[in-house]
Amino acid sequence: MFILHIHRWQRFRYGWMCPMHGRLAQFLVLVVMAGFLYGALWSVIGKDALPGGNLFSITILWVGCAVSGWLIGKIHLPPLLGGYALEVFVNITELG
Repeated sequence: MFILHIHRWQRFRYGWMCPMHGRLAQFLVLVVMAGFLYGALWSVIGKDALPGGNLFSITILWVGCAVSGWLIGKIHLPPLLGGYALEVFVNITELG
């Protein structure tokens, strides 16, 4: 029983080592990088990058197509159908 407890403690400690690693760390790095990129874009472009602007609408459309393409690819269909699925289920004219 004590060996199992040490094993859990080692796994816990390994999971919180710096730099972080694993799927959660990859996701966090992706989110932070996207936030910094959008912040830099907003500081350069200004009002169009805010919600309601053209650049914001294009960014939301791109992210939506990428995510829906990834989800469509998970069920072994061509990922290009993700953009079509987004067009069918979401009224694209309302994004802006």
